[in-house]
Amino acid sequence: MLFENKNVVITGAGRSIGKRLALGFAEQGATILAHYSQSRQGAEEVQRQIEEKGGKVFLYQADLCKPEEAAQLVRYARQVLGLIDVWINNAGASANSAETRGMSEIEIFERMVGVDIMGTWRCCREVQPYMREGGSIITTGWDRALDGAPGLPNQMYAISKGAIMSLTRCLATEFAPHVRVNCIAPGRIENEWSQTLSEETRQQAVQDIPMKRWGTPDDILQTAIFLASAASSFMTGQTLLVNGGEIMR
Repeated sequence: MLFENKNVVITGAGRSIGKRLALGFAEQGATILAHYSQSRQGAEEVQRQIEEKGGKVFLYQADLCKPEEAAQLVRYARQVLGLIDVWINNAGASANSAETRGMSEIEIFERMVGVDIMGTWRCCREVQPYMREGGSIITTGWDRALDGAPGLPNQMYAISKGAIMSLTRCLATEFAPHVRVNCIAPGRIENEWSQTLSEETRQQAVQDIPMKRWGTPDDILQTAIFLASAASSFMTGQTLLVNGGEIMR
């Protein structure tokens, strides 16, 4: 129970990686605030599973594109949790899902910048005064921000996640020594989108991964647990690539 009596906030906790993060930190004893924007049903399922196991969880809906809603999320977290031990910026705007249907390329990109970059920046700056001494903030990047991902929507995603990786270093310097800030940059991780790919495409991708498999949300969870725990107490401003070695830096 690494996080017993600890307060953990996870943005974008209603689906995929965010869902596993919320459940995984709850399994380690943490009190969870699960944020969601559109995935209400998924967030309520997270709440149900945590409470069934005797855990404590709060839900909060906010559109992190909107400054006041991001600020309200932080105020709510302070109100119900008190001081915050871990804040995980997992929320991100999709470039290739149903939520972008009917949007132009510019509108998709502006949405990604609003949620990924501005949402992360606002949450970090708003929450910093309410972090417990020795607390941990985790951001989410992307491994292909490091290798010049070609084409659309890859370029959009690389730009937004590359900015977050840079922001991580800036905030790590600013918030030290009281709060650590690190980034997880996933590679190919199993999620709702990956399940829509053909088996041929999935297997083709595996050939480019030295570990010869797609990653899972559990791979991200274990990395987040490490970065949020005392095991990484002398690490800040770092980006950890969780990608089976497909891209190495």
